[in-house]
Amino acid sequence: MTSPHPRKRPQRRSETPRGPQQTAGLQEVRDALPPAPEACTVAPAPRPASEGVPPELRALVTHHCRRINAYLARAQHLHTLHGDSMRQWQRLVLYALTDALAHNHLLVGTLAAHLQRQDLDADLLRRYLQSPDPDRYITREAVQHLDGLTGAVPEEAAEPVWTAIGRRIARDGG
Repeated sequence: MTSPHPRKRPQRRSETPRGPQQTAGLQEVRDALPPAPEACTVAPAPRPASEGVPPELRALVTHHCRRINAYLARAQHLHTLHGDSMRQWQRLVLYALTDALAHNHLLVGTLAAHLQRQDLDADLLRRYLQSPDPDRYITREAVQHLDGLTGAVPEEAAEPVWTAIGRRIARDGG
């Protein structure tokens, strides 16, 4: 008689490297990031203390994670569309991956600028960023993005693009 339950399968091992070697390797990559051109430091302007995460920050993370995931999915899928042309594949994969990287960098910089604005201890910010230098992330664009999220009025006559996008994210919730 055959059992209705499938036999236990041997446990699959992940091919993804884990543990101290990968952690150390990622730290080396983070340490090698150059400071951003025109890096910024944000002056403290803390809001009243609240235990909750501000809705505009949740919307920010949601917005950029969606964009990052879409670019990464595109990079993964391109082999089915352009698997017979190395030239097309490499061009399109690198476009998708660098777009994902730019969104990730902007997201991290905007969150770091927010924490700076909230007067988070500089050593704690460095620890959160896993970097000795927060200037690798806090760019003029990240500060403009944060200004849009928080409803700040830009000093420029024409509103910067990332300020406008930040306003839209805050308004639409991601």
